Order: sequence, then structure tokens, then C-alpha cells
Amino acid sequence: MYKELLARADSGDEGLGTIEFQIEADVAVVVLSDAPARNALSLTMWTRITEVFQKLSATPGLRAAVIRGSGTAAFAAGANIAEFPEIRLTASDATSYNDQLARALRAVASIEVPTIAMIRGFAVGGGCELSAACDLRIGSDTSQIGVPIGQLGVILGLTETRLLTRHLGVNGLKHVLFSGRLFDANEALKIGLLDEVVPDADLVAHVSLLLETIKNSSAVTMRAAKIITDFAGALDDAAADRVQQLHVQAYDGEDLREGVAAFLNKRRPVFSGGGSI
Repeated sequence: MYKELLARADSGDEGLGTIEFQIEADVAVVVLSDAPARNALSLTMWTRITEVFQKLSATPGLRAAVIRGSGTAAFAAGANIAEFPEIRLTASDATSYNDQLARALRAVASIEVPTIAMIRGFAVGGGCELSAACDLRIGSDTSQIGVPIGQLGVILGLTETRLLTRHLGVNGLKHVLFSGRLFDANEALKIGLLDEVVPDADLVAHVSLLLETIKNSSAVTMRAAKIITDFAGALDDAAADRVQQLHVQAYDGEDLREGVAAFLNKRRPVFSGGGSI
């Protein structure tokens, strides 16, 4: 269902230095568009990511979002270092830049639908951090992933650190940062930088199938699953109250009734997507 939508940016013909997105059949594909620069992320692009995900968060009926790079050589090969002399070489400039980067990552991480980073080639530095803001990172066997900040002299902000630690653990992230390595796809899978690795020729079909599964599942359950698992590390009363609210709303919704009826009648459920969480 989603193969053509996912593959549309393979040509690398999208606009330069921007973020484009399309929505079809309730799924958004967000494209990091600067193929000649291996989709290196400029400050303008970080700002645009924030805007795009704020729009997607307000889009009724959205079921999932995929982030991919333009072309097939890279997801995003890091920040656009060429602009650093003008915007990131003083403490005040760096603070402004880092605040915008953090806003973009939080916008991606906080959207209440499943998100997938579809990775080919390089996902380095800011590209790796952006993928960590997604729920799942599915990479082709061409993937090269890492955060070699020691070669540049920058440090991670707290938002990036928290997102990466969520997948790697504290010692795992230290290993990635101290080694400064780019990990190939299989290594990245072992340490948590990727969740799945598939042959490059199968990547689009694999992600499309996952999107179809999400689309055919209860929207209420999928959204609640994301929110509850994101709360898993929080032990405060507010998190517990929110999870309890999700349970009550799910049991008052139509999807549960449809799922039970379908199971008992040995048929495939047809979810309306109704219900609010």
C-alpha cells in the first residue's frame, strides 16, 4: 500500500536544504531534502522539522509517520558544518542553535503516533540523534551510524543524550561517544542504534508492510501503546494517572468491542479509529 509513497524520494530530486512531507492513506512520509550534501541538517532544516511535526501532531486521523533521507546515499550525514562559523562558534550562538535542535527532536519524539526512521547509508551525528527520536529505526544493510562528536569538538545536549540513552543505555552511549566510530548495520543492530536490518532492496517493502499492520490495528491501542511505553521510565504519580486514564478511555471505546467481537466470530477486525486518548 505504501511502497510508492516511501520510494518517491529515492531519486533525490527534492528541494535542497528543506524538509518536505506528504500524507497518503493516513501515513506521513517526511523527507530530509539535501541529497548533494547527504542530507546534512542545517538550522533551517531543524526549524522546519519542528514545524512539520507540529502540523502532523494536529492532523486528524494520522496513523504513523516515517522519516527518510532524500536519495539513497544517506538518511542524514550529520549537521551542516559549513554554516557553523556563522551560527555555532560562540556560546550565545550555540545556545540558540542547540535550543532549536532540541525543539525539533522533542517535536518528533512527542507526536502521539508511531514514528519510523527509514535509514539507508549514513545516519551520523544529528542524523543519528534524529533517528533516536523515532520509535523504531529500520535500516538497510548499507547503514553507517554513529555520533563522532569527539572529532568536531561539540558536546551533546540533554535532549539528545536522553533520547540516545533510551536506546543504548548509559554505558552503551559512552561506548558510541568515546569510540567515535561509525557502526555498520549489524553492529548498530547489536548495540541498539537500529531495531531491524533488512537488505537494501527490501527496505521499502518491509517498512510498507509494517505501516499496513499499524494502519489495520486499533488506532486507540497503537497510540496508547506509544504513550504508555514512553512513560515506562517515569515513576511519578502524574505518569501513573495518565496511564490509568488511557486504560479507562480504551475500555470505553469502540475498538475493544470490535476486537473482541472479531475474535469470537473468527473474522478480521475492522477498526473505525474512533475514540480519543
